Amino acid sequence: MVLAVDIGNSNICIGGLSGAGHRNILFTVRMVTRPRCTADEYAAELRFLLARLQVDPRRCEGVIVCSVVPGLTGVLAAACERLTGCTAMIVSCELDCGMTFKVDEPARVGRDRIADAAAAAAYYPLPCMTVDLGTATTYNVISENAEFLGGFIVPGVQTSLRAISKGTAQLPPIAPEPPEVLIGRNTVEALNNGAMFGTAAMLDGLAQRVQAQLGKPLTVVATGGLAPYITPCCQFPVQYDADLLFKGLALLWEKNQ
Repeated sequence: MVLAVDIGNSNICIGGLSGAGHRNILFTVRMVTRPRCTADEYAAELRFLLARLQVDPRRCEGVIVCSVVPGLTGVLAAACERLTGCTAMIVSCELDCGMTFKVDEPARVGRDRIADAAAAAAYYPLPCMTVDLGTATTYNVISENAEFLGGFIVPGVQTSLRAISKGTAQLPPIAPEPPEVLIGRNTVEALNNGAMFGTAAMLDGLAQRVQAQLGKPLTVVATGGLAPYITPCCQFPVQYDADLLFKGLALLWEKNQ
């Protein structure tokens, strides 16, 4: 089993990868991202979470870390090494990703975007656009020749909702939910539906423009916690893949171990 660690701005997700090509996900657990925690503290929390799952970290054959929080990359890598005895593989554009980078600064591409795009390039018809609905909503575009062309980054749904609530006097904080109707009939519905259908409309519009520019039928794959809420609101065909990032990490491990 390979221990895969995805360090995001809000949460850290840990998965166990096994089977052929390490594409089977045995488990996933989450921790809150705390930038001031030490390797010792994260190691203790990881040990506790894995023990609850009856997972022996010393039986891991490797560790791969994907991070968008640079200050925690080394911290979590060290924590995992203490638990498993394995030096962590760190996701970067310098790994064999199964694609070439056609962007100005490949080293500045988010590591989560690299993992998503690597999985899309390997497992979905190209050209393809991935949409990861997290703290930020990130779009990646991969050409029919497996070239990473770049993409788009916009505030995430929950990030936007928190910002509008904080910046206004009368709009309450809400948790996004699947909309029941299109037009909001009260303030909460108006906020929720604006976020859901607004994000879906943006996805539709970007997909149509990218497809027109590339001149080929475009595959769109969505992932992230809010993707099941957003994709039913879309008019452009969108496939949902909850495990896209972990599939990418498994692929990167296989290509670079």
